[in-house]
Amino acid sequence: MNMTIRKVLMSPDHSIFAYNTEREGMEYGDLHFKDLQNRPQWQVYAHRIGTDQAQDVLVYEEPDETAFVDITSTKDGKFVTINSNSLSSSEIRVVDASFIPHGGTTTPSMVLMQPRQPGLEYYVDHHQDTFYILTNAQGATNFKLMKAHDGALRMDQWRDVLSMQPTDKIEDVDLFQDHIVVYGRRDGLPMVLCYDIAREESHVIALPTSCCVVSPSSNLDFHTNTFRFSLTSPFSHDATYEYDMNERKLKCIRRHDIQGIDKKNPVLMRSYGAYGVNTDPDFRIEHFPLLERGWVIALAHVSFRDFVSVAAHMAQGSGISSSGRLAAMGTSAGGLLVGGMAHLAPAGLFKALVLRVPFVDPLSAMLNPSLPLTSVEVPEWGDPLQDARAYDWMAAYAPYDNAKFSKNRPAMYVTAGMKDQRVLYWQPLKFVARLRDIEAQNTENARPPPLLLNVDLDRGHFGGQGEQDTRLNEAAEQVTFLISQLQQSI
Repeated sequence: MNMTIRKVLMSPDHSIFAYNTEREGMEYGDLHFKDLQNRPQWQVYAHRIGTDQAQDVLVYEEPDETAFVDITSTKDGKFVTINSNSLSSSEIRVVDASFIPHGGTTTPSMVLMQPRQPGLEYYVDHHQDTFYILTNAQGATNFKLMKAHDGALRMDQWRDVLSMQPTDKIEDVDLFQDHIVVYGRRDGLPMVLCYDIAREESHVIALPTSCCVVSPSSNLDFHTNTFRFSLTSPFSHDATYEYDMNERKLKCIRRHDIQGIDKKNPVLMRSYGAYGVNTDPDFRIEHFPLLERGWVIALAHVSFRDFVSVAAHMAQGSGISSSGRLAAMGTSAGGLLVGGMAHLAPAGLFKALVLRVPFVDPLSAMLNPSLPLTSVEVPEWGDPLQDARAYDWMAAYAPYDNAKFSKNRPAMYVTAGMKDQRVLYWQPLKFVARLRDIEAQNTENARPPPLLLNVDLDRGHFGGQGEQDTRLNEAAEQVTFLISQLQQSI
């Protein structure tokens, strides 16, 4: 079984090297230090370098199995934060970073920012004598930035710093000595905003293009007036930019453009449609064989009925394409969305669908509390065991429960991973088996459209993302399938 290193990290003084190892497909592994062993993820210990591990102090233990615990330090280095987050709630404790454990008995003074409340999310950082809080409190669905003085941390003492418009969303915040950088979206497009702490005023940074994905760089220096971020688009590799927050000047550090892409009739629609995750217009090398053949890549930030509406517009109202010249691709929860097109979309609208490790049987999964992620996923999908409306809604869109015979069924390419811990392999297998059984019993369609199943015996949910050759081979198979279905000659 393959072993991979998923993440490496240096301690602030570069004296300890930490790395996380994972067996292929397992999505959990071991956290290694130079001198220490792994700690359970629900417990937080304080360790003094150079002392025996038996003298470590248990600082915090999380009893809630739906919460994930991680440890970070504030950007100014004054505090350690213990973050206990679920999919829809947060609870953060702060510890003075100068605390030194002695003899296994001395425990640090911990301050709870705000007790957990269902639906309340918040994330903190620190600047001088103030905590800055990114939160969805007070109905801020798309989040806002608030602040609280060190001695006044109750939520009723938080004060607004930046409130966003209904079409704005804050996704990340980075603190510096004199400024705060806010990464987000405005009208669905990337936005980077710079806030002057002393003047209490902000301005939006003009990006080179609006059709792009913006990713913060590792801006570790707190005492600086410049920061970097990367920008990528469907037509260019990663570019690195540096922004001077005092001079308000953007400088390109590195860029490599790709020219000569044409767009014509065949369309590949991509989407995800869950957890509030955007389908970003990033650079994907597997799109180039399609773009070179005149395909259009369409990114739909939608779910189910909206996805059908976007497809219908592409085929009928936009002049870009036509029915029977549309394909769709989705992964995981996106595979649930795209798989739903087999019964939700009008017959003949889609010619081909690619479902990668698709979550096509959500009802069975959410009805089985013994599965590893069922209890964690209830805030996202609902609880069909306790809520009849949730049961009926899931039964209406689930691809497995709605599999049926259709003369105009789209051709399908479905993948599964035997070691997948998120979408267990039996979901795509039983979906394909049910469709094949239905079509075998129906004599109206002597030769149904292709229904291909690719089961990888050695991989998990994320396939060969860590190995370039494997990832490209997987992408090549799927692109070949799409071209063969919509453009018969490759």
